[in-house]
Amino acid sequence: MSYICLYCNGMRALDRSCPQCGEGLVDAGRLDDYSGPYSPYRPIDDSKLTNGYPDLAEHLCVHQTYCPDCGYSDVIPLKESTQ
Repeated sequence: MSYICLYCNGMRALDRSCPQCGEGLVDAGRLDDYSGPYSPYRPIDDSKLTNGYPDLAEHLCVHQTYCPDCGYSDVIPLKESTQ
């Protein structure tokens, strides 16, 4: 069975508030895309094997988020959907 991230594919927008100031968090994309210069070009499931999160087994896509108002940043695991 195939899984996709609705957030990566523009089918859903992140709607989370900053826990520090209450403003909206900005989705900065997949966390694995920030791990090296060629990481956006690695197969998605390949990078999930080595990133330290249970995302492959639990069908999650881990996204980097930040608050442009106060500078808060966090990673958020988002549930992937079946096609």
